[in-house]
Amino acid sequence: MSPNEAGAEEIMMTDSVLESFVSIDVVTAISTLLLVVVGIFQLGILRSQKRQTQLDLVEQYRKSWVARSKDLGAIIFIGRGSDEYYQLIDQSEIEVLSRKVADSRSDRPDVWILKSSREVFVLLSDICVKVLQGQMEVSFIYPIIGHDLLRHSRPLRTLLDKENSPSWIEDQYETIKNHLIVRSRVQDWLIYHDGVRRRCLILLDLLWAEAARLEDLPPDDLRSAADAKQKTGSENRRRISAECKRLNRLLLSPLAFKLSRFLKHSEYRSWTNCIGVSRKRLDELDKAWTRRLLAGKTYK
Repeated sequence: MSPNEAGAEEIMMTDSVLESFVSIDVVTAISTLLLVVVGIFQLGILRSQKRQTQLDLVEQYRKSWVARSKDLGAIIFIGRGSDEYYQLIDQSEIEVLSRKVADSRSDRPDVWILKSSREVFVLLSDICVKVLQGQMEVSFIYPIIGHDLLRHSRPLRTLLDKENSPSWIEDQYETIKNHLIVRSRVQDWLIYHDGVRRRCLILLDLLWAEAARLEDLPPDDLRSAADAKQKTGSENRRRISAECKRLNRLLLSPLAFKLSRFLKHSEYRSWTNCIGVSRKRLDELDKAWTRRLLAGKTYK
């Protein structure tokens, strides 16, 4: 073989090797692109499945919540004063409950209210567990139970937080003695089931934060809550963070941080809280709320 032929053959071999390298790079690039596309597609499927799971859970809880409407009415009745105007049940049911309260005695259990307590508070605790474990978002459950609970959050907190429940002077106590006896039954049951009690308080805090974010409540209610949370806000955030870590068995939990920060929606906005309630916005909402209330009213 002549030197020229040997050189030509060497050049051809070099070109062949370069072409093979180029083809390998092209195949690798295409494979990488396909993997990225498949990964994005799988993420979309997972998100869709998670959303459907949440919707299934919400529907399950909606049915359970509707089935417990009378139990919730009984709980609200006991949490409120016996003659308070705002109730969740009609007058005939209030009369039935009033007779049960009148028959109450300190030396025997009130099974009817303890049954209602189990039905309502255990369900709320279960919902809270799903939220704290990341299986359901607050925005999904809020339309189902948020409105019912938040309009009656004060009597619920009276039952859930016995240490901060209202006190009664002696002459008032004699008038509503039986009512307070029944109320203490519920409060004691919740003390013995402290996990249920804690998670119910956490769920109320989360729902209130969502309502504040959506501006769903009267401005006075939002302002009163924000005032109260100037003292209790940090404690509420610590409580939800600790419960979230406890349930998920984690020392550091991104979800705990996310949910504890979410509670800041119901606190006043500040330089450390850019998502909170603006005082200026509350003033604007209050004026608009008052204007709508007075619109069309006539006075004699």
